[in-house]
Amino acid sequence: MNRTSELIQKISENPDEKAFKELFDLYAFRLVSFADSFLKNHALSEEVVSDVFLKIWIHRKDLFEIENFKAYLFKATRNTALNYMETEKRLKAERLEDLNENFITDNISPETSMISKELSETIDAAINHLPSRCKLIYNLAKTEKLKYKEISSILNISVKTIDSQVVIAVKKIGETIRNNFDKGNNDKLFPILLQLFIPEEIKKQAGQFLNELES
Repeated sequence: MNRTSELIQKISENPDEKAFKELFDLYAFRLVSFADSFLKNHALSEEVVSDVFLKIWIHRKDLFEIENFKAYLFKATRNTALNYMETEKRLKAERLEDLNENFITDNISPETSMISKELSETIDAAINHLPSRCKLIYNLAKTEKLKYKEISSILNISVKTIDSQVVIAVKKIGETIRNNFDKGNNDKLFPILLQLFIPEEIKKQAGQFLNELES
């Protein structure tokens, strides 16, 4: 049982405020950033996340009925954020247009701790410079480790769109690694590095990415 499941058990079985605060602290930073992608208003985004967790507390006895709590949090945050928006802006947000590009997580790419500082900063910069929709989807798939079907439900877009956006992100990261790779190192390290930044759902396509980057 992971920590989230342990906290959910404590909260659902008893009104454990300490466990609830820990659960909030575990996800609030990322969810506020996610909400801000749509609202472009940090204070309002904080209010959205507070609303989401208030409903969680009110309905805490039903938490065990939620199949994937993380996916539920992101979807609830998106829906609540959209409810805060005016009609025209909401329609754009639903289509993932005009997003705030600053959706961040605790660590954009945890794998960069395994490589040199210079290359790490270069790769993080490449991720940050992805188109806003592409970056949002890539971070949900890779950093948050959500499945495509879960992201599809959260953002209300097709799995095919998610796959195409993740492929764009991985190719861009691969190009960055290749262009900044220390030529003095063994070239066999390149595919290993690239694998670190490919979401699990498309690991089988790694060979295809490598061939395209080599061509």
